[in-house]
Amino acid sequence: MPYAFALLAAVIFTLAGAVATLATAFFSPLRNLLGFAWRMWLWGSVGFIIGNVVLLAILFPFLSNVGIAGGAPRHPDVLGFILLGLTLLGPLLFSSVGVILGCLYGWLLARRRMAQPGV
Repeated sequence: MPYAFALLAAVIFTLAGAVATLATAFFSPLRNLLGFAWRMWLWGSVGFIIGNVVLLAILFPFLSNVGIAGGAPRHPDVLGFILLGLTLLGPLLFSSVGVILGCLYGWLLARRRMAQPGV
């Protein structure tokens, strides 16, 4: 279920990025923001993908040998709670952090590009 919310967030982010980029491209008072819009959209999408890949890389070693017909349940331990938290909240957390950091990186790139004279 958390992955469904992360997918919904990705769809909303993609649609919002498309609307923002198209608005800055076609609405002349906002044309100066086009460099910011497409860079933030691009790097936010890259951050979303990287965030989910990192989460799956963290969870893969723990979940690779889990079978349906396992043995008797173990006593709850700290690692089990951490894995439960990563499984339930990880997709939203890692996706959000990836998008935020990606957008921040895109904004910094656009700001640096706009600060150069003659560009």
